[in-house]
Amino acid sequence: MASNASRNIARMERQLFFDDADIARIDGLERTLHQPNKKGAVIRADPHMALLSGSDGGPAYRPQTRTAPVWDAEAKLWKFWTIGAKIDYDHGRSSYHESRDGLHWYQPSIGQLEYQGSLDNNHVAIPLDGTRTSEVLGVVYDASDADPNRRFKAISFIMEPDLSIIFAVSPDGIVWKRHDVPAILSGDEPNFSFDAVDHRFIATVKVRGKWGRSHAVTSSQDFDEWSEPELVFEADDEDQALAREVIARRLANPALQQTVVNHPEEHGVDVYNFSISRYESRYIGFASMFHHVGRSVDGRNHDGFHHVQLASSRDMYTWERQGDRRPFIDSSPLGGGAYDTVQMLGPSSPVMRGDELWFYYTGVKFRRLPPKWDPDHAAICLATLRRDGFVSLDAGGEGGSVVTEPFHWEGEQLFLNAVADEGAITVEILDVDGQPLDGYSGQDAAGVSEDGVRQAVAWGERSRMPDTAGGSVRLRISMTNAQLFSYWFE
Repeated sequence: MASNASRNIARMERQLFFDDADIARIDGLERTLHQPNKKGAVIRADPHMALLSGSDGGPAYRPQTRTAPVWDAEAKLWKFWTIGAKIDYDHGRSSYHESRDGLHWYQPSIGQLEYQGSLDNNHVAIPLDGTRTSEVLGVVYDASDADPNRRFKAISFIMEPDLSIIFAVSPDGIVWKRHDVPAILSGDEPNFSFDAVDHRFIATVKVRGKWGRSHAVTSSQDFDEWSEPELVFEADDEDQALAREVIARRLANPALQQTVVNHPEEHGVDVYNFSISRYESRYIGFASMFHHVGRSVDGRNHDGFHHVQLASSRDMYTWERQGDRRPFIDSSPLGGGAYDTVQMLGPSSPVMRGDELWFYYTGVKFRRLPPKWDPDHAAICLATLRRDGFVSLDAGGEGGSVVTEPFHWEGEQLFLNAVADEGAITVEILDVDGQPLDGYSGQDAAGVSEDGVRQAVAWGERSRMPDTAGGSVRLRISMTNAQLFSYWFE
């Protein structure tokens, strides 16, 4: 098990188990993908707007989101932007919402844009030129910007003359100004996040791939100069084979909402939307996989349904699907009042709330207009997950263990996020060659036996990590009837 390489684990940065890159050996453990717990709708359509007819004869307002709420520490509230008003590319607008707890959202009267002869509404937009406006699509907050007038940053998309993403800044998330940087060609499904660790703004843009909708990434460290978009995520041949199985199971399941049309020769899947965000020591991606079942009777676009897959990456460019491509967020069954029965546009990024991660995403009851449709058909939904709870290493009654690659650490004490209240976890420290360190292994191994997201590890009276001449060690974590989500140092 000797290794010449050693990595550094930064203080407080949690190490997760998305891949084997930092693992030397696993015995008797299984890797499990965990789905978040759905909490239902938190923002619904205004009843009057939902009843209006759009240009396609359907409802004129479809509340959706392509961003995550932003905490405004100065105002002491959450700010959130939704889209869905069917106007046109030249007069885009968004709805602005506020909340104290992230659950109960209200719509303050902004008085910026006229709607049905009144300024008494919560509509906001990015002014372009003349009378043109663009919707506020994805928003991040950059507390480090020296200019308070540009701490809120956003992207949108417009026809200029081709469909492109543009950028905007704001002091409060309400009054916006277009940022004077070149537009970037993109389809209509961009996404946006901010990696505060590396101070990197990340945008995904929709491009065409072998199997349809695909996604490239562009990034910037100053919000002014952006990299050339590079294709990073698309459907592949394996997805197409899997999609035919997924579609067949769905069409045979009466508990799920069925599509309006079905043409088996057109069955397939592409990536409708893809978001990238930094999470601890990795990047995570939420891929809204669109399973298309056939072109609609009017010839416009395809009917179909979504589920959201989880992917992870070290560098934003090479991605690994989690859970063997099973859904991270899947369709809800009929009969429970859920909105995410057909369409789901995945979360932009998780929101940290104490010991939980909150995911805000779009749920819609149909893709193509059915003969009879419910005006209350779309909403912003919430799902929650234990902190770091994406993927765990699991042990049954026969037990198992994992040994890490060598590493240096910053900090003094080791912590585990684990479920061990019906089992046990022991932690030993080994040298770089895999030999046990005296006082930190065997009968001196540390143990945890609770269910907790922050369990301190101590070897007898020793809580501090050992002082080693080379500065590098390995961990051997042995488990019985337990789950391990992450470890880190403080």
